[in-house]
Amino acid sequence: MLDPGSPFAPLADDLPLPGNIYPYAEPLLHLAARYVPTAVSGPGNYLNADKSCSPQSAPPADTYPGGLITLDTVHLDENKGDACEPEIKLQLSGDALPATSAKLRLRGSSSRLAEQKSYRIKYDGSAPWWGEDTFQLNKHPWDLSRVRNKLAFDLMRDVPHHPSLRTQFVQLDYDDGSGTVRPMGLFTHVEKMGKGYLARRSWVAGSNVYKAEDFSFSSDDLENLRLQADGSAGPNFEKTLAIEADGKQHQAIVQLVQDVNDPSQDFSALFARHFNRNNYLAWLGTAILLGNYDTQSQNFGLYQPQGTQKFYFLPWDYDGALGYPQQPGVPAHPDWTFGIGTWWANPLHRRFMQQPGNLNLLAAAVAELRQKYLTDARIQALLEQYQPTVAPVVAQAPDLAGLPTTSPDKAAAWAGEYQRLRQAVAHNHQSFLQSLQAPLPFWLSASVQAGTLQLDWGWPTPFHPQGKPIRYRVELARKPSDPAQAFSSATLVRQESDLSSTQWRLADLPAGEYLLRVTANDADGHATYAFNRHRWQEQDVFGTLCLQWPSGQECP
Repeated sequence: MLDPGSPFAPLADDLPLPGNIYPYAEPLLHLAARYVPTAVSGPGNYLNADKSCSPQSAPPADTYPGGLITLDTVHLDENKGDACEPEIKLQLSGDALPATSAKLRLRGSSSRLAEQKSYRIKYDGSAPWWGEDTFQLNKHPWDLSRVRNKLAFDLMRDVPHHPSLRTQFVQLDYDDGSGTVRPMGLFTHVEKMGKGYLARRSWVAGSNVYKAEDFSFSSDDLENLRLQADGSAGPNFEKTLAIEADGKQHQAIVQLVQDVNDPSQDFSALFARHFNRNNYLAWLGTAILLGNYDTQSQNFGLYQPQGTQKFYFLPWDYDGALGYPQQPGVPAHPDWTFGIGTWWANPLHRRFMQQPGNLNLLAAAVAELRQKYLTDARIQALLEQYQPTVAPVVAQAPDLAGLPTTSPDKAAAWAGEYQRLRQAVAHNHQSFLQSLQAPLPFWLSASVQAGTLQLDWGWPTPFHPQGKPIRYRVELARKPSDPAQAFSSATLVRQESDLSSTQWRLADLPAGEYLLRVTANDADGHATYAFNRHRWQEQDVFGTLCLQWPSGQECP
């Protein structure tokens, strides 16, 4: 029965509810991969020992021994964007999986730089594993718990209007062909968003499915999203949006970006034309509760049913969520990250939140998702379910040595982080509620004109979720050698408070490097600083712009 107070009122364009799309019964799938000699010869793009890719007349002997691509060759492929993509042949078998031929390559972006790699294994023929032909094996090398991604996707299985992805723990063993088996440890397989993904959900065949690579609904995205004359993707399209399922017509995504960035268009009509409210609220609400803050321009997908202008958000990549920013050893995040501020620079999300009533609607959606689906009881049940599977594998080679902790007792550090996951959603919910009480962040820009420093922070337009007046404090300080002394009394040159304008000017400074910081405040003491950050001595000072005087150039 529909809850009359629910923010998720049924709509005609709601996503069709999928059937049983989460069929895996095995808590841990064991895969055995045996190398099949993979020869390469002649001119081509080849990887060098320094991991660079270059055209060569023949494969270099030190990285392609005997003219073969080996697993070590594959591990050199740390640049996803270059022309080299080495791939080895395998014989793959496993629990309830018949032996079959396959190919393995690296997957991921920044994770390629980690010592422990992630892999894509694709069958040469049919799709023998529950209708899937690709294993996407994620190592999650930066996640101390090693379960964040699976926990997030499993929690989302029951969330309405936002179908999750299949996930499964996998233990991989590798035989280099000599009969010596090398344990590769624990991975999380995440379902591929391709044609089979559409079919398993009974969604429209021939539709587009995109994965954001560097896509923020910004007009700047249009440079890469240029199309061919027939509507197919241009050469740089996938630098911005990876095409997981290709309907060959991509005019709709270009039109969407143009519409979002057209201030003359009524946003309510624009949003109804291009998005489904329930799907959007479910996606953003779960991102808030799970703490998947790195979703401004990546870590999400979009499904565009063929022949429509409609786009549905899809979940993707949560290994940086569920309290990851608080994991020991992770660099500090700016305060505005933890709440709606993290999406404020994105024109789509900003315009949505600016509409009267929408923040209340979002808060109601977050509350319902928390009360019904992302509950403490569900989180605890899943963690207890995973532990007998995960704990023994991460406590041994090769995973134990690769756990991202400086603790001398890595197993104890893992156990502590694993237990901390239980409080992550509750913590994220509180951070969201707190963010509704403070001014939203902004960008600082500065220039020098006629010997006068001109500082501006009027973009995005100042906004307080509660509609309260905003006042500003400006601080100007000499840049110290030690970032810990930034804006200390010894370095402070000028400070002005209780400003209502978003501009500030100052003349006649001695030559040097200066730090500038603006803080937005309300009468109740809630404060927010700028998106800017300045980094030196391997430390970030958040909310800060560094300027050279008298040139007006930003500090290097």
